[in-house]
Amino acid sequence: MKEFDIQKEDEVIKQMIKSTQHQASENLKYRIMHQIEAEKALTPQKAKVKKETTNVLRDFGSIFGWMYAVLAIIIGGAYIVGGTELLLSTQFVGTILLVSFVFSLFWLITQLDAYLKGKMGK
Repeated sequence: MKEFDIQKEDEVIKQMIKSTQHQASENLKYRIMHQIEAEKALTPQKAKVKKETTNVLRDFGSIFGWMYAVLAIIIGGAYIVGGTELLLSTQFVGTILLVSFVFSLFWLITQLDAYLKGKMGK
């Protein structure tokens, strides 16, 4: 009989506990998530500086690859138009040197720009 009374008392206690518990409202999850998002938005965060990494070899290959493509077109066109004599002329060699100089100067400017951007970002 004692065992039956203990089980009955346990059930009575469970019923009392259940009756005192509050049920959460339907939009509780929404309100909690909104509170978390609001706290994240209001807390000061460190400014994330996106550091642009420049790859010197990639820039070098890209710019000088284009230079060699342009030189190949110029040389091919000059050979078709004027033959070997035009390729050996001083005007043609000057043109080739000018194109090479312009592309080299462009590469130098891009590297200087990348250096200055990196220095200013720090």
